[in-house]
Parts: sequence; structure tokens; C-alpha cells
Amino acid sequence: MCKTTTPLDRLRQSYGMAALPDSLRIEAFGEFGRPVGKPIAQATIDDVAFAIQALSDESTALYQRLDALRRLHDHARRAGGLGTALAVEAALRGVEVGR
Repeated sequence: MCKTTTPLDRLRQSYGMAALPDSLRIEAFGEFGRPVGKPIAQATIDDVAFAIQALSDESTALYQRLDALRRLHDHARRAGGLGTALAVEAALRGVEVGR
């Protein structure tokens, strides 16, 4: 018995395409203001471009939060904070004394 594969399955076998999602979140909003998902097999090139932009925006926001947390950690440690100390208080002490 020959197993049929979809065009998406075949594309996912290509180098770098294994992580393609089953669906995209598109900018349209459905019932109760929830984002609408669209099967990737039915997505237009513009849908993919908009999904890329949305993921890029999310990635930027995630990186900014990650960077801020790293800075908080580093400031707190430079100020002499130990693992059980409150990070914000330790970092603030360090910032206020110029460390």
C-alpha cells in the first residue's frame, strides 16, 4: 500500500522546512476578537508575509524582555545580591550607587 503525502508533507521533507506550522495566525479577527488561524496549505504568499511580520514583532518583544531580565540579573549580582535576594531591590541598590 502506497501512502499518499500532501504537498505540505513533501515540502516539509526539504532542508529547513520541517518546522513549517500546520496553520498561520492571520491578522483578521474572528468571534470574540480572537485571531483567526488559516491552514498553511491554504495560505497566500501575502498571508505568509504577514505571519512573518507578526512573528518578527513577537520575537523582538521576546528578545527585549530577555535582555531586560539579563540586565536585571547582572545589575543585582554586581550589587552583591545573592540568589535569595530580591532582584529588583538588589539591582536598584547597585544602580543608585553607580555599580
